[in-house]
Amino acid sequence: MRATATRLHDFAENSFLRRRQLCIGRRHREVKEAWFIRWLIVFAAGSIAGSFLGVCIHRLPRGESVVWPRSHCPKCGATLGPLELLPVLSYVLLRGRCRQCGERISIFYPVIEAGVGLVFVLIVAGRGVTIGTLNYLVLASLVVVAAGIDLNHGVIPDRLTLPWMAVGVAAGALWGLHEVAIRAIGLVVCGGLVFLIALLSRGGMGGGDVKLMALVGSFLGPWGGLASFMIACFIGAAVGVGLIVAGLKKRKDEIPFGPFIAAGAIIVCISGTWVLRLVFPWLGQAGF
Repeated sequence: MRATATRLHDFAENSFLRRRQLCIGRRHREVKEAWFIRWLIVFAAGSIAGSFLGVCIHRLPRGESVVWPRSHCPKCGATLGPLELLPVLSYVLLRGRCRQCGERISIFYPVIEAGVGLVFVLIVAGRGVTIGTLNYLVLASLVVVAAGIDLNHGVIPDRLTLPWMAVGVAAGALWGLHEVAIRAIGLVVCGGLVFLIALLSRGGMGGGDVKLMALVGSFLGPWGGLASFMIACFIGAAVGVGLIVAGLKKRKDEIPFGPFIAAGAIIVCISGTWVLRLVFPWLGQAGF
């Protein structure tokens, strides 16, 4: 009897452990599925934003509206349907060609869609889901447009930078007048620094770079803006040396600086305060 009772106890205990393991395994799968769906949604939102940013990059330098007419093939003028507007997927499904005329679609569009989707994921992962995160997502989107236009046309339109400077400073009101003042200082300090460099270098940087840097300062404040600029200088120097060594550029050839400002700003948007402490070590001692 005692042996039978022991076996029944062991059987019941093993059954309980198996059920517990099954529940834990099921819970882990549910957590993983929820995690995957969450980041898939963020990536999809970023890709949709990237699709719109691609339109802005194409139309803003031409003085066209970014909302009308609807997206269309630049060669045959055919209006794109819903399935042709799916970020990244439409390019794959259409094999990189217009459905109507067969004109090749630039690889630029799926690259920027996927790239902005990844940037959105990294910013949300680093910053969390807060109203402040929206500030960084908006700035990242703006500098992507500026970088794309600067690479293709060598200019950064005022209609992109000037209005959004005001928006960046005004958005500080969400955190109080103190934040508005900090952002206004960031605008003046960052824009003024690049303006001074442009004067001293006699054309080494253009007015578009000055306004773009002021825009970054209006969203990130003086420290975030200056950190972005220093990172931009490091990346720009590395890329410039690499291009010269590879024989693709000569020492006196111009290289658009807007993309490097964009890269620096996005890195700060993703990384948070640790990159500021890396660039400006004394901020950690000040409790920043």
